[in-house]
Amino acid sequence: MALSKRLKALSEYYDHQSIIWDIGCDHGLLGNSFQAITSVREIHLVDPSVEVIKSLIDAYITDPSSKIHIHQQHGQNLKINHSSNCIFIAGMGGKEILEISLNIIPQLTAKDVLIVSPHRKILELRAYLKESILNLVEEKLIWEDGQYYQIFCLSLDPKYSKISLYGDDIWKGDTGRKYHSHQLEAFLSHQDGMGKAYTTFLKELNP
Repeated sequence: MALSKRLKALSEYYDHQSIIWDIGCDHGLLGNSFQAITSVREIHLVDPSVEVIKSLIDAYITDPSSKIHIHQQHGQNLKINHSSNCIFIAGMGGKEILEISLNIIPQLTAKDVLIVSPHRKILELRAYLKESILNLVEEKLIWEDGQYYQIFCLSLDPKYSKISLYGDDIWKGDTGRKYHSHQLEAFLSHQDGMGKAYTTFLKELNP
């Protein structure tokens, strides 16, 4: 099955790492898309749901040559291999991604990349990542099926800069301008400190 626009955008951040981690993998399509890449030795599909794990086993554990390993586990408790990892955390809220990141980040090495895409609580996640040891390789904005998705590729490599609080490249182009209008409308009624500061930023931005 072909990847959706969002999953394809996530997969494009793979950069020759030998181990794939798809955390909160749901259907496992993202992780499975790396099967044919020779530099990938292992693919780990991770999800806490019993029903999801059963469907993953039925779908993928049929070929003895499969690279796929399936884990019924919360990402907050996951131990990754200390090798060359490409780690995806997507399809969940920013609060949950933050909790998983708190576990994952101390295990990272310079060879690893972490790619995240939150559905909610994006400002809170960006604020945490800004103060973390990670640097931003690239960020992008995707529009798919009536929803905007921010995607961040992160690394320990010091050649990259820190992630900004509200984003830089995501505001560029036609999609960025539409997202700006969407966010401004959505946050105009927010009364909390973070929402007010974000609204001020949006009002001053001229994408």
